[in-house]
Amino acid sequence: MENKCNCNKQDMEMRNVNSVLINNITIAQNNKSIYVNDVHITEDDLKELLFLKKKKQTSQDSCNNLLNGAISKKPMDGHENAINTIHMADKSVDKISLKGDSASSEVPIEEHKIISSMKCTNYLIENRINKNLDMPHSNSMNALFMDYYHLVMAYTFFRQKKHENISVFELFFRKCPFKGEFAVLGGVHEVIKYINCFRFTQRQLEYIRKKMAHYDHIDEFVDYLKGVNGSRLSIHSMEEGSIVFANEPLIAIEGPLLICQILESAILNLINYPTLIATNSMMHKISINHKTLAEFGCRRAQGPDGALSGSRYAYAGADFTSNVYASFLYDIPILGTMSHSFILSFKGDQSVPNRYLDNHDFLSIVNKNKEIVHKLYDCKNANDSELLAFVAFAQINPKMFISLIDTYNTLESGVFNFLIVALSLHEINYKPIGIRIDSGDLKHLSNECKKIFIDISSKLNVPFNELKICISNDINEKIIQTFNQDKHHIDMFAIGTNLITCQSQPSLGLVFKLVEINNQPCFKITNEHIKSNYPHKKMLYRLYTEDDYVSVDYIQQYNAPQPLQNKEITCIDMLNQCKKIVITPKQIENKLLHVWDNGKLLITFKTIHEIKQYTLNEIKKLKKDHFSTYDPIRYHVLFSESYYEVYKKLI
Repeated sequence: MENKCNCNKQDMEMRNVNSVLINNITIAQNNKSIYVNDVHITEDDLKELLFLKKKKQTSQDSCNNLLNGAISKKPMDGHENAINTIHMADKSVDKISLKGDSASSEVPIEEHKIISSMKCTNYLIENRINKNLDMPHSNSMNALFMDYYHLVMAYTFFRQKKHENISVFELFFRKCPFKGEFAVLGGVHEVIKYINCFRFTQRQLEYIRKKMAHYDHIDEFVDYLKGVNGSRLSIHSMEEGSIVFANEPLIAIEGPLLICQILESAILNLINYPTLIATNSMMHKISINHKTLAEFGCRRAQGPDGALSGSRYAYAGADFTSNVYASFLYDIPILGTMSHSFILSFKGDQSVPNRYLDNHDFLSIVNKNKEIVHKLYDCKNANDSELLAFVAFAQINPKMFISLIDTYNTLESGVFNFLIVALSLHEINYKPIGIRIDSGDLKHLSNECKKIFIDISSKLNVPFNELKICISNDINEKIIQTFNQDKHHIDMFAIGTNLITCQSQPSLGLVFKLVEINNQPCFKITNEHIKSNYPHKKMLYRLYTEDDYVSVDYIQQYNAPQPLQNKEITCIDMLNQCKKIVITPKQIENKLLHVWDNGKLLITFKTIHEIKQYTLNEIKKLKKDHFSTYDPIRYHVLFSESYYEVYKKLI
């Protein structure tokens, strides 16, 4: 490009164009040209495009629009680093292909949406209210995370001058999940973090302006949205990890009507799945009689966010996760064994590169123990390739030797090859952990393996009766129930698909209802009685009886006097023909805590391990009948007599 080389630097004003091409585009004003890398665009080209586009903009804007409409994918001969031919035609072009970088790729002319999302996150990080609070775990959680009707309602509130009305919304569910009588509350911390960083970016505001351009006064509405954040909200909530029940307020949010309303979808999303997965994992934990539970659902979850959230909240009942990134983010104990492909990658005619383990001739020890095991049991079908795989794994992982034994034949090969290597590790003072079975009749196979472990322990005087048996393979609560009908020897359950996807119930059914506006009650009367809600801002207490067990959850109006210990309280069971129940509580616990007050965080977040322990402590306070996986007893959520009288007048 001779003309470009001869340009006088002092006469040339070079600037970057604000587009995805960034440094690849410069403008030389003195020779009325534009350069895209080495591709020269003349003034005549620009005039033709301006005519075709019928744009009346400044020179700089014209150049930007030119580049967004005129670059095609046709290669240009003679230019190694050329982007692509500038095609001056009527057809608009969707993509360009950048070349000459470390990796070439097709790039949309429109800015990358994910990169834009990351920029949005950076903006939210810088502008969050409390700088000591982390961001929500998902980058997708921003101010646009809502249904479109929220924007329509928000605009309508704004035009009707209702947007500043002080409202109270409550979050609750009408029916406990999985045919149970309880749930484990999850996601509260994420809600607070979301509200802490809630605000619209300039790009988001321009999107709203564009999509709602058919409305009058849209500029005024967008200007109002610029200042909307979480600094004018008050939040009461039950603690993360709480045992909760149907028809009681889990979270109450108070503030200007507009912002409370547009938070609805995000808050429901942030609580719905976490509570569902935490409850599901706890129900699985209870169904296996609190034996070891490992969450193995990373590959089966509904997308990356589902995998991370699933692992995080499954820790309510699980002891381990296989998800490495979830362990990194949330400090969840991690567990992994080996796959069938690992075993299949070894062939019996091969050998390991090193005979030794800790200066012991490990292969010689293995061969000796192979002879012992083959004399004790019928091992004619034992697979030498499988044995080699177990030896290779044990050499590198002697402290965590747990073998997958069903690749070839569980009872004729896998269990015996495992014993050979386990005996060899035991001989040099390592403690083998056990086996995993991933196919077949899991209960039968585990029982047979246990018999062999007990037998060899007796014959060789080794502590192999303590070896652990882990099972996997699409386990769910129904399968576990069949295990529990008879005696089994399963020590660990590795559950993936049915734990993390909540197979039996994919959604909790949370609702977010307006219960009060400007201190006046809001009550939904509907054709379906079950879909009505309880009006007024409320408080929730957990009442204990003298046997130290929780008796009931007790709901009253927010400003009513708190119930007193050792004083009779008349409660109303709204779900049982408004039956009256008299209780004398020995202990009273406030369950709906003030956690956020006009931008100020009022609590300290518990760690994931503290939340888990809190949940277990909550369970201990409640009678076991409420947690049965077969026929659970309903837990009573009752209302104060004074609230009931107010409620009757409203309906």
